[in-house]
Amino acid sequence: MAFEDVLTERALALARDTFDDQAAIAELRDLAHGDNQAVDRAIGACLAHRATLASRQRAIELLANALYGEPAASPDGS
Repeated sequence: MAFEDVLTERALALARDTFDDQAAIAELRDLAHGDNQAVDRAIGACLAHRATLASRQRAIELLANALYGEPAASPDGS
């Protein structure tokens, strides 16, 4: 299993099972060990994964936050 596959699977599991975004993001950053290319590839892999749209969206948001360090926007756009 490729490293980005590990990141993808973990992000999808965290998206489904964790409600604490900060803890999930910290776990993904720790798992990535600074490999930003793997995180970027994991984001793309989430798009093609067989999961619900909501799970994929949340996983991508967690990975993007881990990659870029920006807080996720709230649903109202703020």
